[in-house]
Amino acid sequence: MEKNLFDQIKEEKQDIPKMDKAIKEVKGHKYNFYQKVSIITMLTCFVIGIVLGNLFPSCISGGLYSATCTNTEFNVSLTLLFWFITFLICMMMYAVGHIISLLEKISQNLK
Repeated sequence: MEKNLFDQIKEEKQDIPKMDKAIKEVKGHKYNFYQKVSIITMLTCFVIGIVLGNLFPSCISGGLYSATCTNTEFNVSLTLLFWFITFLICMMMYAVGHIISLLEKISQNLK
């Protein structure tokens, strides 16, 4: 006998984790120096990327063979490139911090 679609959904439905449970889990985690520096660096470089996009705008020429710049607009490619490079560097810094914290936990367990 085939089951009703709604009965199948009720059987397989799982509770979504509550927000307070997620907040407790995040607050319970202690960040070391490298992880804090990588988070702060990522946030500041996000703002710096926006500023760089405005400081070095891209040029929109007036015609096909025009050598003069008639209009400028926000440089999205520079901003995205800066954000991507910053993301890679910060993720590596965060990973080093995570490895150090894991090694500290192993050292404490061996004592």
